[in-house]
Amino acid sequence: MFIESSQFGNMPVTLGCYDRAMMTLQSRLPEVRSPVNESQIPAGNEHLRQQLAAAQAQVRQLQAVLSETVAEKVRLQAQLAEAQALITQLLAENQRLQQAVTAFKQAPFKPRRRRQSQGEQSPAPKRRGRAKGHPGSGRKRPTRIDRTERVSVGETCPDCGTSFTGRVIERDRVVEDIVPVRPTVVTRYIIERRWCRHCQAFKEHPVTAALPRHRLGLNVMLFVVYQKMGLGLSYGKIRRELRMYFGLSVSPGELVAMVAEVARLFGPAYARLIRLMRQQAAVHIDETGWRIDGQNHWLWTFVTEVVTLYVISRSRGSKVPKALLGPDFQGVVVSDFFSAYSPLAVEKAKCWAHLLRDSHALTTGKPPPDPERVRFHDHLHQLFLDMSLALEEVAADETGRERVYQEMREQLQVFAAGPWRDPDCQRLAKRIRKHLDELLVWLRNPAVRADNNPAERALRPAVVTRKTSFGSRSKHGAQNFARLLSLIQTWEQQDLDFFATARAILGDLPSQD
Repeated sequence: MFIESSQFGNMPVTLGCYDRAMMTLQSRLPEVRSPVNESQIPAGNEHLRQQLAAAQAQVRQLQAVLSETVAEKVRLQAQLAEAQALITQLLAENQRLQQAVTAFKQAPFKPRRRRQSQGEQSPAPKRRGRAKGHPGSGRKRPTRIDRTERVSVGETCPDCGTSFTGRVIERDRVVEDIVPVRPTVVTRYIIERRWCRHCQAFKEHPVTAALPRHRLGLNVMLFVVYQKMGLGLSYGKIRRELRMYFGLSVSPGELVAMVAEVARLFGPAYARLIRLMRQQAAVHIDETGWRIDGQNHWLWTFVTEVVTLYVISRSRGSKVPKALLGPDFQGVVVSDFFSAYSPLAVEKAKCWAHLLRDSHALTTGKPPPDPERVRFHDHLHQLFLDMSLALEEVAADETGRERVYQEMREQLQVFAAGPWRDPDCQRLAKRIRKHLDELLVWLRNPAVRADNNPAERALRPAVVTRKTSFGSRSKHGAQNFARLLSLIQTWEQQDLDFFATARAILGDLPSQD
């Protein structure tokens, strides 16, 4: 606001100068106010009359300006109070957010606790361990005793030196331990060779304790493979293990060559896993990122009841599962909602865990979620619980399964077609309508699970290795990793001992040199 006056010129008025402006106006008003009225001016003095009229007009103008200035001051004072209140509110919010960030950073190091509503009493802390009165459990006493050693007590007390009296009383204690072999066992083989007249060549029996042209035995090679692929250790740590446990010094290059050689020899066993996977009734598929020499690739896993298979590919598209499943696959593919699985010309089932996870995400975070989002998730979760309970009641009854399928399909369809206004609720409802039948395959087919957890769990060993190795250095190394990890995880899934099974496969190979 500006005050335009011949007395004051153009004077910008701000909140800080309002008081000074009004004081100036009020101080100047007496100068122009005059107790003289027009009747007191002598007749014929028109000049004084004109000055009096001008002064009175100026007084009225200044009074109007003063009124406007007072009103503007009141308005700006109100705005200032609102601004100060907003600043106070923002400072409090900033402090709260800083505390939330600090709590978030400390969250991984604190146990998760359920949020309590106002007025709710804290539950009594749960005691650690099993409930009182449970059956005892512990390590079972070994039934095989390899050696017996007597521990003599002597003739005098070890504490005070007094001679013992009475007869000796015995107790037994069984200790189970490992025996590190230091140094390693070095075996020299004297190999006999005889001439075969029929083959026209010297013949000999193979040495099954080592691979051809290798100076280290199978036990060392399989130990290295399992530590690297099964446990995700680095070659540096494996070298330290060999040196510490067995007194064996091995170069990093030799360790890499061992792993590559074992992976090459396991090629036929890996191919058998692919054929076995294609014969299963249901296959769980998932994928995660993998880097080869700094380039983005994808690690795929295919999990059945008896096989866990890994493949690393540059592609994340549908051509990877198409190639692995083959054209004659007759089972069900269980996956998440990633679009790469849609083109597969097989029966598909979708993961309820992913769907419920996405719906639950709508109800978390601040500000408090829309009540419609909470209602959406609660209703969807209750539908899933109803499906599970209904399926338990019918068990293996095929007719009952079909009835549950039809009833739950109708309920889920009605739920997805509901009048949801929230955009995220509409998005999930659209997903349900699109994959309606695929979300209910597990109600009909006993071989299909409601979730894709087997595939997600199978990715964890690879993810742990990725955190320490950052992927593979070459395509050949990535292929070796996928092949060996597939065999290790499959044999553990089948409760087979890795070392015994691997020795049985490699022991059939003839060894020379």
